[in-house]
Amino acid sequence: MQAHLNQPCSWMLQLLLVSNLLLWEYVVSLPLCLEIEGSNELTIEELFDDAIGMAQYTSNLTTQISEEFDENFAKSLGYKARNSSTCHTASLLTPENNEQIQQTQLDDLLKGMISISRAWYHPLEKLVHEVAALNGASETMLLKVKEVEEKNQELLKKIKEILVRVHPGAEENVYPAWMGLAEVRSANEDTRHFALSNIFRCLHSDTDKVATYLEIVKCRVIHNNNC
Repeated sequence: MQAHLNQPCSWMLQLLLVSNLLLWEYVVSLPLCLEIEGSNELTIEELFDDAIGMAQYTSNLTTQISEEFDENFAKSLGYKARNSSTCHTASLLTPENNEQIQQTQLDDLLKGMISISRAWYHPLEKLVHEVAALNGASETMLLKVKEVEEKNQELLKKIKEILVRVHPGAEENVYPAWMGLAEVRSANEDTRHFALSNIFRCLHSDTDKVATYLEIVKCRVIHNNNC
């Protein structure tokens, strides 16, 4: 299902009442409203700079979380935990190298970033609870996961605003649902730790991808690809 990013939000209350009846564990419904306080006061370059700074900061946080988790919980899992399972966002058709990125339309890059950020909404919500319940997890790790959850939502709004500015009337792509909660809550400790290690690895990979895409899109929009 696709939704117009610039349509009014007045219908959302009725829609949410209906969607709450249909909501199940692995699907989250998000409003597509774009009333972002102060965003219209920013130039497009300032909006890019804000989004890039936030994306880079978030990527750095996810690096720290992944490294701390593996150091404290995944040593015994070794190479396998860091390099085996695929990410739930793997189904998204996003460019993987600079040549592919340059050949991708701007609106497709922006919609890809939106799909990635939306695909992490539900997992991050659950990760906050799982890390809070994780025996031996530091308070610092929990605070970082909470901050990544908040930054992901803020970044999602900023990228939507950029898309509306660059391509008014663009439609949002679908995003993949996360189906990994059972493994994260497994009774087997190794299974839980393996699942969390993989999730944090994927989270870092995706946040780094968004930060990279944003820099390239800014270069193309603001500097006519002369960076």
